[in-house]
Amino acid sequence: MESSTLSVSLMNNLVSLPSHELHRYLGAQLVSESNAEFCVWSPTVDCVQIYLESRGNEQPLVLNKLDSGYHVGDIDHVCAGDRYYCSFDGGPKRPDPASHFQPDGVHGPSQIVSRNFAWTDSQWHGVPRESLVIYELHIGAFTEAGTFRSAAARLDELVDLGVTAIELMPVADCAGRWNWGYDGVCLFAPNRNYGTPDDLKLLINTAHAKGLAVILDVVYNHLGPEGNYLGESGPYLSTKHNTIWGAAPNFDDGEHGRGLRRFFIANVMHWLEDYHFDGLRVDAIHCMKDESETHVVTEISQAVRSWAGIAGRPAMLIAETNVFDPEISLPISEGGSDFDGQWCDDFLHSVFAIVRPGEQLCHRSYKSGSDLDQTVRVGYVHEGTLREERGRSQPRESVDVGSLIYSIQHHDFVGNHPLGKRLHQLTSQETQRAASTLLLLHPATPMLFMGEEFCCDNPFQFFVDFGDKVLRDAVVEGRKKEYPQHDWSAGTLPTDAAAFNDSKIGSALNGDHEMRAWYRDLLAYRKRWVANGILQPGTMLVESCLEKGVFVLRYKAVAGSVTVAVRLSELPGNGDVFDFHAQGELLMDSCPGRSQLLQLLPNHAKVFCGNMVERK
Repeated sequence: MESSTLSVSLMNNLVSLPSHELHRYLGAQLVSESNAEFCVWSPTVDCVQIYLESRGNEQPLVLNKLDSGYHVGDIDHVCAGDRYYCSFDGGPKRPDPASHFQPDGVHGPSQIVSRNFAWTDSQWHGVPRESLVIYELHIGAFTEAGTFRSAAARLDELVDLGVTAIELMPVADCAGRWNWGYDGVCLFAPNRNYGTPDDLKLLINTAHAKGLAVILDVVYNHLGPEGNYLGESGPYLSTKHNTIWGAAPNFDDGEHGRGLRRFFIANVMHWLEDYHFDGLRVDAIHCMKDESETHVVTEISQAVRSWAGIAGRPAMLIAETNVFDPEISLPISEGGSDFDGQWCDDFLHSVFAIVRPGEQLCHRSYKSGSDLDQTVRVGYVHEGTLREERGRSQPRESVDVGSLIYSIQHHDFVGNHPLGKRLHQLTSQETQRAASTLLLLHPATPMLFMGEEFCCDNPFQFFVDFGDKVLRDAVVEGRKKEYPQHDWSAGTLPTDAAAFNDSKIGSALNGDHEMRAWYRDLLAYRKRWVANGILQPGTMLVESCLEKGVFVLRYKAVAGSVTVAVRLSELPGNGDVFDFHAQGELLMDSCPGRSQLLQLLPNHAKVFCGNMVERK
């Protein structure tokens, strides 16, 4: 194949294209049934060649290098499904840095993918933030088959539960047969273990038809250690920044940094526009090393907001940061990043500090009782920004509690335990019922972890499948060093297939039906009370008795009043009771028949409603 000339307009406009449009050109793009355009960002490489597998030993296409650092060209007589490699300055054949699919894994050829898909969600407008109930899941462990299609077949039970959004742990392709997803190296390619790009689109299209939003967890703070060939194709990796997981992306290296920022923003838009995701959860933004005047996190938000305004589609941005970041949700005009929400693990760990005092599942410390009291009242305990030291805070009065995402367990909480134990296994079902009541009837956005609602007894363990023994051993030792407070002697090795297979949640039919009914009722009330204006931050008053682990949320609005009384404790308490005040009808009691109407046992919850008729 000889070098060919791509359209003059594209060649001239690649640099000036808005960041939210670049994804339409990167990688291999079919422009007709028999013609594909190729675009590779490799500014430090002189020659990029495209090898088509179907053409055997035929001479490769030499892409045209532009002054901007992009290499472009087109090939006739190709179609969707054709596979190809890139070669950089005559080096080994490698996947396309912006490959859209890797059918044989991250070491194999890239595949040309058609954008044609029979979407039926043109009338879909997303889920309002106040109505969000998020369900975090891992595609490989959510069903026995572990595929996008099998996940789509299970969505009805989530709708019935009261969930309004699913959040997928990362699906960017990575090495091996199983992985949590945080070792992605082919960032534009859905993991082939779960199915094809069209299978992922089918999952999202099906979710939208059932009223479910779909959020994707994306990882931009590091790349996986195996199959990471981006460094061969250009200045993708930083020479001055590292993370605990390896080299950081090169976000702040002059022109090269600006080019890489555009590459990552293109990835953001790829998922939002091409796959119709409703939003992204951006992993560990505090580990996204960037000393530029404008942080890449803010640039991502700017691009998404620009695109959403033009496309007329909402797009949520959720930040995972290890502490509350007061700037992340502020408008860009006020020096913030304009994210819609952020994970707030202070709630989870503050609950755990009460029910398992002295046991620590993260690197921050939490005080039993007082930290949960502070979190419930004002939103968080620990604070920091992308550029400032992080530590305990003096809470701000203006925190938008609805932007905080609370949970009582998630993939890190469960998976960072040596045995992958869930909350009810570490404590009791009574504890989980009480904690879930506080979670689901608080104004913050709640998130459940797959299987939580039916007390799944299967563990969720950390699992990876690297081909390199050195990497496998490094993972095992790295886990021990990262969490030295745990005894790792009895756990399944993360490189063992059993770590993955044992983590599949199984059928809800085999789980605890009473717990699922408890969650279902709580979510039904939450939906009703959010809709009629009762369950709002401005209507909530908090009372607490820290000595007894008691937290009472009192909501008063025009539509009526609600009292949520929860008591958390390490031990059953041998009949110890706490007297409190509430008016209205008792709607829910997690320990029915074991106490008087206005009494709480340890690990006990009650819900009352007054001044209106509340019948399910």
